[in-house]
Amino acid sequence: MDHGLSERGGEVLAAEICRYCRQTVLKAMDAVRSRMRGSDRLALKEAVVDPRTDKSELNLTKGIDRDAEDLIVTALQKKFSKLKGIGSFTVFSEELGLRSFPDAGKEDESDWVVFIDPIDGTEFIETLQGGWALVAVYNRRADEVVATVAGDIFLNRLYWGMKGAVPECLDLVTHSWFKLDGGPNPRRSLAGARVNFLTTKVSRFLSVAQQTRLLKAIEKGDGRINLSWGSNMIIQVAAGYADAAVEFTKGFATYDVLPGLYLGEQAGLTILDLDGNPVSTKLDIDAIFRTYRDNPKTPARTAFIAAKEPSLAREIVGLLQP
Repeated sequence: MDHGLSERGGEVLAAEICRYCRQTVLKAMDAVRSRMRGSDRLALKEAVVDPRTDKSELNLTKGIDRDAEDLIVTALQKKFSKLKGIGSFTVFSEELGLRSFPDAGKEDESDWVVFIDPIDGTEFIETLQGGWALVAVYNRRADEVVATVAGDIFLNRLYWGMKGAVPECLDLVTHSWFKLDGGPNPRRSLAGARVNFLTTKVSRFLSVAQQTRLLKAIEKGDGRINLSWGSNMIIQVAAGYADAAVEFTKGFATYDVLPGLYLGEQAGLTILDLDGNPVSTKLDIDAIFRTYRDNPKTPARTAFIAAKEPSLAREIVGLLQP
């Protein structure tokens, strides 16, 4: 392990990082829920005029992304400063872009990169239907994810995974806990399967609607199409709530998809690209940063097919039409 730590020392550090990330994500979840329920919701209109928020003014709650991000970044700065072995780190976030902490640090010299999507699914936040807070911590020197946390804001569930441990979920409403392993009876074929797609925008809905071979295979046995987004798509498969997750139209940026990829990987899911090759959580950080610097509006994106059983993932790859 890097920083002169033994393997055991690395797992202890990962556990501390994960603990702090859980605390931070829970704090962000509580803050978003409190602002979206009640009179304070009207104050969100003021956040839209924030010059740091490059969002459409047709959507008056987009500014809460920045508020949630500020909360997460500030909390992680304080918490990471307590950990030996962290030092400087770089944040790559949907709203903030690239920034290193302490401020004197340089992106290319940080051993640690924290990927953040403060609110994944803001359009669902507006109507109190959903939304996730996502954090993943990557060790560049060891070339691996060491911890990730995903918080389901309105269902009030917390998912996490870390180096040296099985991924877990805590449902804070029912006070139930379980491990992420794909569920007790993972489906081996598409007939009757529950498949997650992102279809919130018309263009993506049309892309899915054109996959007639894939849809007919799901329809056999009275299958279902689930509406989902971001890391949520894969995490639901890891939790056993869905049989597969498919995103082929555009792909997701790293800060959106990495938490789900890591939890899925740790849960034993098969995660493939559109050519049927395994999708890895080992990242080319320099390439990701370079792509973002070239055009911040078009970050590197990942398409994927995720399922517990390899046969199901491969069947979907074979049915996808160009």
